[in-house]
Amino acid sequence: MKKIQLLVFLTLISFSGFGQILDSTQKKAEKLSVLDRKSYAINIPAGWKVENNCKDEWCDITSPFDTLGLIDRYLESINFAVNKLPSANYTVDQYAAFSIKYLPTVVKNFSIIEKKKLKSNAYRLTYKGEKDKFKQTWRQYYYIKNAKVYIVTFACETEKYAYYQPLVELYLNSFRLK
Repeated sequence: MKKIQLLVFLTLISFSGFGQILDSTQKKAEKLSVLDRKSYAINIPAGWKVENNCKDEWCDITSPFDTLGLIDRYLESINFAVNKLPSANYTVDQYAAFSIKYLPTVVKNFSIIEKKKLKSNAYRLTYKGEKDKFKQTWRQYYYIKNAKVYIVTFACETEKYAYYQPLVELYLNSFRLK
């Protein structure tokens, strides 16, 4: 009887130990990583991966698999895109209006959650919809400088957005133009 109790006890301890190792959603005190490009820089969440094909004009950072659900089939991401604007006088308001008109053509059931001008050259748009068979929520920041738009996008499964958004917002707010 004591051998069975000991076996059950050791099994439970080993499962709890594995759970701690595999849970990528726990906060860990790790060295701060920075994505430092020619025209911008941003702090990177611990454990997230900068994709190999990262360039100044386009870059993806992906999350590790999480343990918030049974099987994680979607990697949350932060994406960066730099595009030339039609003219040096193109404003962040014009770009936001263009995006709001364009996004419903690529996002099924497009719905705006929030739109807000942050500064004369910065705008935030949060929206949700369906893309690639996933219900997703996106938070995009548009920054205008030197006739270019810098687009920073956080993409997340809608059901996990409330969890990830406050954690990722610290990193999104660390974005800076050079």
